[in-house]
Amino acid sequence: MFSYRNIGRNVKSLFHRVIRNTCGATAIEYGLLIAVIGLAAAAGLSKFTPALNNIYVMVHQTTQNSVRAN
Repeated sequence: MFSYRNIGRNVKSLFHRVIRNTCGATAIEYGLLIAVIGLAAAAGLSKFTPALNNIYVMVHQTTQNSVRAN
């Protein structure tokens, strides 16, 4: 027999099961951790890029000077 009272109980029961379910919490935590590490890496790379570029320019200039000398 159909009863709105039963629908309310079923929805309430489903809601409580979803709230208590923590299976996906670990995946979400790992996702957040990876996102934070990615942001830190991107911020660090933005500071590191000019120094790396200077190294490549120095190597290029040294190589060019060496080739011209020979």
